[in-house]
Amino acid sequence: MSNDLLRYEFPSTEKTRTFLRLSYLFKQLEWFAEQEFPQDHQAAIRKYFEIQEVTNRGDQKNDILQELERFRVYLSPLASSPNVDQSSLKNTLNEIQACRTALTSVGIRISHLATLNEFLKLLAQRSSIPAGTCEFDLPIYHHWLNLPAERRKADLQGWIAPLKPYHQGIDLILKLLRGSAEVTEAIAAKGGYQKDLQGKTFTLLQIYVDPKYEVVPKVSANRYMLSVRFIPVSFDKPAVTGAISQDIPFKLGICNI
Repeated sequence: MSNDLLRYEFPSTEKTRTFLRLSYLFKQLEWFAEQEFPQDHQAAIRKYFEIQEVTNRGDQKNDILQELERFRVYLSPLASSPNVDQSSLKNTLNEIQACRTALTSVGIRISHLATLNEFLKLLAQRSSIPAGTCEFDLPIYHHWLNLPAERRKADLQGWIAPLKPYHQGIDLILKLLRGSAEVTEAIAAKGGYQKDLQGKTFTLLQIYVDPKYEVVPKVSANRYMLSVRFIPVSFDKPAVTGAISQDIPFKLGICNI
C-alpha cells in the first residue's frame, strides 16, 4: 500500500470500535510515559484515565479472549494446508496463545485499576473537574510532577504494567483483522460511490485516499449496500457538505474473519 495514501478506518461493531479507541489510547499513554518532561507525564496520566472511562462499560477482558479464540479456531485448520506459510502460521498461533495466557492471569478489570492506588484514586476524582489538579488543589500531585524524571517514569511504568496484556491482545486482534483485508481500487464519481455487498458483512472498512484531494470520507452501510461520500475539508471556513465535481480515486479494504 502506497505511503502517500491516507488510511481511514470505519468499524461496524461496537466491540471493534472500542478496540480501536483503546489501541489509540494505549499508544499515546506509552509514548507520553517514555518522555522526560512533567507536561508529558501529565498527558500520560490523562490518557490513563481516558482508558478507564472507555472501559467503564462492558467486559473488555472477555471480549478480547473471545476474539482471540475466534481467530485461533479460524487459523488452526490451516496447519494442514500446503498453500500456507506454516512457520508464519505457527508464530501467529503462538502469539495468540501467549496473549490469551497473559490476559487470563490479569485479576482485575481495567476500569478498577485506579482504585487500587490512593494517589491515582485521588487524581481520578479531581481529573473530572476542569483544572481540578492545580497545585493548590492537589499538592501531592505537584510534588510528584517535580520528582526526577526517572522516578516519575518508573511510577508510570508500574501503573501501566497491568494494561499491557490488554494492549497486546487488542493490537494482535487488529493486526489479524487488518491482515484479512481484501483491497480493491475504486472511483468515487463526483465524490460518490456505492457497492453491492450481496449480503456479506464486514468488521472493519478501510478507505485509502490521496490527501492532495483534500476530502474525507463519510460512510454508511448495511449488509446489502455500502455507500461512500467524499466531502471537502475546511479548517477556517464553514463546513462544506455539498457535492463535489471531481472524481476521487481511492482504495477500499474490507476486513472480516
